[in-house]
Amino acid sequence: MTGATYDAEADVLYVKLGDGDIARQVIVDDTRILDCSEDGGVAGVEFVCASEGIDLRDIPFSQTVESLIGESGQTFKICA
Repeated sequence: MTGATYDAEADVLYVKLGDGDIARQVIVDDTRILDCSEDGGVAGVEFVCASEGIDLRDIPFSQTVESLIGESGQTFKICA
């Protein structure tokens, strides 16, 4: 199941894009981490320090990620 969840205490937003086990993580930068499945697909995106804004540049499926964040009811400043 897809969706976005926010942990306010850790200030981390996680956007789940697919099911399956996470085989590896790709660190985009200090605030963005991609979770990749065994077949190389992007299963999720973790945004650290989310309250400072969400940077979607260079994030696969950025429009889907933005849509899932909106559907979750979270209101973060989004840079695309």
